[in-house]
Amino acid sequence: MSQLGSTERRMQILKNISIFANSDDALLRKVAETLTEILAKKGEIVFYKGDVGRKMYIILKGLVKIHDQDYTFATLTDGQVFGEYALLDTEERSASVTAVEDTQLLVLDQKMFYGIMITHVSVLQGILKVLVGRARNNNKLQEELARERAYIIQQSEEIKSRSEEILAQQDEIAKKNAVLHEQNQLITSSIEYARHIQSSLLPEMSEFTKNLPHSFIFYLPKDVVSGDYYWFYEDKITHRFLVVCADCTGHGVPGAMMSFLGTTYLKQIVEFEGVRDTDEILERLNKEIFLALKQGKRDTKDGMDLCMVWIDKPTKTIEFAGARGQMFVIPPNATEGIAYQGDKIAIGGERAEKCFTRQFFQYEEGTSFYMFTDGYRDQFSGTTNRKFMVSRQRELLLSIRDLPFEEQHKIVSNTHFEWKGKEPQTDDVLMIGYQL
Repeated sequence: MSQLGSTERRMQILKNISIFANSDDALLRKVAETLTEILAKKGEIVFYKGDVGRKMYIILKGLVKIHDQDYTFATLTDGQVFGEYALLDTEERSASVTAVEDTQLLVLDQKMFYGIMITHVSVLQGILKVLVGRARNNNKLQEELARERAYIIQQSEEIKSRSEEILAQQDEIAKKNAVLHEQNQLITSSIEYARHIQSSLLPEMSEFTKNLPHSFIFYLPKDVVSGDYYWFYEDKITHRFLVVCADCTGHGVPGAMMSFLGTTYLKQIVEFEGVRDTDEILERLNKEIFLALKQGKRDTKDGMDLCMVWIDKPTKTIEFAGARGQMFVIPPNATEGIAYQGDKIAIGGERAEKCFTRQFFQYEEGTSFYMFTDGYRDQFSGTTNRKFMVSRQRELLLSIRDLPFEEQHKIVSNTHFEWKGKEPQTDDVLMIGYQL
């Protein structure tokens, strides 16, 4: 390893990269030691547009250009990064990269990065920060380009008699449109990468249906990614099954960021640390979100509402706890259901220490359970402009509780879309139904 590419030098460069900005020295050293050093000669193409990407590159020393044939998008130099999206997905490269001068590069492989991301929350937070930052910058660029385009069109109309200038300005518009199209593709790619991460963090549906064969999950993000999420876990020792239904602040990319943190910390608290009491799980989750978002230092109340249940089939016992979440339970042959309410405090916000309560109750065989976020009941009608409301939602569930759950899912979905009509979707929607 050259002195320029020493482990200490690599660690210093990694600290300045957003993905690893919150990582400790031990993780930085681990990453630094996995990097491969290569030399790209002047004029050498590092990769072509259309190549399948599986590596991220860090410039140790030198200069490269990001381009599409003769059009150069940007030039990058010492300490800067390119190809980082390849760490998340093996999509085709959107541009070519060529060394402008002899350039020393450090290379991080996708497979190695997945291993690091799964075990280190700080790296996942860094990735989210990069994706959201780029989406916001691209939105600003879109607005600037749209204003320039409108101005050029206006100028073109005013000088129709001067054909040469009109042709020149039309050419300029075409170039601006090409850049705008490229930025739109980058924004779409960023959101698709976020969707890919969210899908990979949600648990496998096979685990849910294995434990709850008479069940359905109606999951409908408002945008490509969602602020609502579900999570479940089977205790292999007691054979109890945990079900979580959560609604994060916001929707789209901001809501998805919160859902990433929620699923990651639930896995850490329940699966890795072995916390089992629902009230303690909520208290630990609240503290982790508070610390991760630095809510003691910033005026932010971002967080999530959720409810969770441990299902103990042998004893027919339910352990329930909620943070502004609720569950609707319908015993067999009952004409009315029972609404179990969680504590009226959310996860995250102004305090790191919060106390939650858990409830225990027995159930009869044939009892139906429904857990949901507020997106279904808050949907506005396309004809009356009124919300669906919780009372109408409960009436719907009472009317379908004896039907097969596949048919229940279809009715819940059809009712939502018929109510919504041409009205835009109000919020992310999540409903979980099962019978024991």
